Amino acid sequence: MTQNTTNPQRKAVIYTRISEDRDGGQLGVGRQEEACRKLASDLGWVVVGVKVDDDKTAYGRNGMRAKRPAYAELLDMLAERRADAVLVWHTDRLYRQARDLEPLIDVVERTGSVVRPVTHGELDLASASGRMVARILASVSTHEIEHGRERMKAKHKEKRQAGHFPGGIRGFGHKPLKKRAPGAPPQVPQTDPREAALIERAAQDVLAYAADPSTGRSLGAICRDWNERKIRTPRGKEWGIPSLRVMLTGARLAGLIEHTDPETKQAEIVGPASWEPLLDMETWQAVRQVLRDPSRNTYTNRPADRQIKYLGTGLYRCPKCSEVIRAGGAHKGEGQRYRCTAGHVTQYAEPIDYVVERVVIARLTRPDARAAFSAPEKSAPAGLSMEKLNASHAALNARLEGLVEAFADDDESDPVEFRKASRTLRTRIAEIEQQITDAVTAAASAREPGPLDEVDMPELVRRHEADPDDALAWWRETLSLDSRRKILATLAVVTLQPGRRGRRPAGAPEFDPESVRIHWVRTDGTEV
Repeated sequence: MTQNTTNPQRKAVIYTRISEDRDGGQLGVGRQEEACRKLASDLGWVVVGVKVDDDKTAYGRNGMRAKRPAYAELLDMLAERRADAVLVWHTDRLYRQARDLEPLIDVVERTGSVVRPVTHGELDLASASGRMVARILASVSTHEIEHGRERMKAKHKEKRQAGHFPGGIRGFGHKPLKKRAPGAPPQVPQTDPREAALIERAAQDVLAYAADPSTGRSLGAICRDWNERKIRTPRGKEWGIPSLRVMLTGARLAGLIEHTDPETKQAEIVGPASWEPLLDMETWQAVRQVLRDPSRNTYTNRPADRQIKYLGTGLYRCPKCSEVIRAGGAHKGEGQRYRCTAGHVTQYAEPIDYVVERVVIARLTRPDARAAFSAPEKSAPAGLSMEKLNASHAALNARLEGLVEAFADDDESDPVEFRKASRTLRTRIAEIEQQITDAVTAAASAREPGPLDEVDMPELVRRHEADPDDALAWWRETLSLDSRRKILATLAVVTLQPGRRGRRPAGAPEFDPESVRIHWVRTDGTEV
């Protein structure tokens, strides 16, 4: 074919993407690249690079952009003028949402680059009308994805209510399902006798060990035994305590459907499943109760080498989802970071801790510090009998367990009525637990010293007036990390705003102190 001489020769970078590559063969992105190279030949353009995001979605959630390394490299090539054209199969390979389109528009406006999809003509991002069309296409693409997710959610909800297998990888104890033909009825997972026997033995060992550690086996011992015998998870991996605990406490073993709400992270039993239970209800409930017992949590009694090492772990909060932020995600050769569990916030830990402690010290050295952070005098809460509260808590839990058991045994039970009754009981249990917490807190605060009692305030004030950095060094040397965390948890609520997106402007600091928000409270939780 004769080259198109009306187009000036450009340095083109090819971008290909596919959301899901199940076999890892990259056939989808390969076909896209082939079509783009043919178009480059027709246009007389020189291909100077190929950027591939294989098995990467372009749809970001929770207000965040999807992580696509190759797309970021593509924008860098255009910004640095190493390329002045983009070849792509279709615009939805480049962007699915407006938040991904805007950086591309910015680069095109500054560099005069062009975008040429294979499936239609040049994408005009240099004019207001062209940008309007591009943004409309992005909105349409976003709508298609969101509409598809709504249909998928409705489909999964229907399957859960009918007790059908939700799909995905098989559960341990069940045989793999065969590929279902279109229009065929839903398949029912069949019991794997060998794995079912292992589950039964593990459940009995857990219960025996809980009653008497000299008998039965711990979760760790069961994992070691299974791994030595080459017994693997359904994903082909070795067993660990977390994966074993999740498997043994899953409602699937009792022949029930359980669903975890992705927004609230709360799990609830929807109703009976279509498959046979692998454990009887009484055994499963006993195992679940043992493995979910809060007293088993060794987080606060962990060995010294596993103690919390960063000030804000579990204390700092994300402003978007209000979840606590934890340390994690450090890359090799870089400092530790604080990360929100939902991915909203990622910031380096050291400068944040420095700012927070400097501000805390400055606030504590003010003359009104003790008066401001002391809890107002108040009488002990009335009407809180721990004996009655504990009895009510036990009775409500027994009613909830009985409700679950009755629902599982009655094939004609109404799932809607079950969820309504279950939700009522859970709400009441949560209220009782809050009353117990309030009573324990009130009793503890009456006999325990305040968080500032171990601080030599005159010395802190003297050092801070002379040199704030010396005061910080003294603060850290004098008080343990645990003590400093208790003071911070008692006196303030710290939220971390997301850091700057994209490239940092020349001369701008790597850390923005304004991203740290501190809200002061008294020792009783009331605002200062």
